[in-house]
Amino acid sequence: MITFKRFFSILLLVSITVFYSVQVFAEDLDQILSGDEVEDSLGAIKTGESSPYVIENPEKEIENTIISKDAQTAIIFNENHEEISDKVDVKAKFKDIGYTTPGTFEHNENYIETDKSAVVKDLRNHTQSSLTITFIKNGFNYASENDIINRTISDGPKHVKGGALYLHSDQYFFKSAVLNVYLNIGGGVGYNSGHGLFVTGDRSETTFRLWEIPLDLGLGVEIPIYHWFKIAGAAGPSVEALYQNRNDFQSGEKGRNKTQVSYGQYADLQFKINLTGFNSNYAYDLFAESKITNLSMNLEARYQNYQNFQDQIKISGTSFGIGFTFEYL
Repeated sequence: MITFKRFFSILLLVSITVFYSVQVFAEDLDQILSGDEVEDSLGAIKTGESSPYVIENPEKEIENTIISKDAQTAIIFNENHEEISDKVDVKAKFKDIGYTTPGTFEHNENYIETDKSAVVKDLRNHTQSSLTITFIKNGFNYASENDIINRTISDGPKHVKGGALYLHSDQYFFKSAVLNVYLNIGGGVGYNSGHGLFVTGDRSETTFRLWEIPLDLGLGVEIPIYHWFKIAGAAGPSVEALYQNRNDFQSGEKGRNKTQVSYGQYADLQFKINLTGFNSNYAYDLFAESKITNLSMNLEARYQNYQNFQDQIKISGTSFGIGFTFEYL
């Protein structure tokens, strides 16, 4: 029978053996046991740089960015308050038009209408150029030997005294609240046709086609009437080419085609109805989608005078038409 004293001796021997085995095993695996040698492994990790994902002083970053009240200038400063960016072009404030910072007007129910009206008013003041497309009915006078042009394109069967389509670009170089001054550059293409005449006065089967190509360069002035209407006029030198074609000659045969050129003068008078001036929401949306600052419908009168062609031909007078003007920044 094992006595208590013998049992306690065996238990003590087994405990010493196990403790010694664990100590040896741990040293083989380079483990650190409890005691004075324990270190905080996380605390031992030190870096010489701050994290790129953490802003140590966000208030300082905000203070170093200054935006002017008119939103036309954004200037960034470094730690020494030295300017490190250029001023933004005046057009830049309209690039992201239509975006409103969330929460900016959350307590104002009418902020959308107020904001759009202010933006549209500012847009009109920054217009720098425009493009005008106009159709002018051919009501001009033609003088020629034996009045042959009028008798061809104005009388007889299947005659066509068509109009001309004009395209003009206006570049503003002076603008104020009461007067704008611009350079007017453009041209057009007109078409007429009809059957020719024999010397006896009988109508032939030969078809004559007459193309007119004017080119204009002038100076224009514009008077705004509030933001609903404008009165504009331009005048200057012009040149026109006449291209004649007849179908009774073979292709390439001499006499089938004839071109002649004359210098002259032109003048345009326009009454512009600003379609975007009656509704700020429409004007705002149009600019947001197409960058058009103003869209106008024009009632136009054109005067022209060309009388220096190689043949005895004179084209002059005044005619009327309708068109549209698209204004841009």
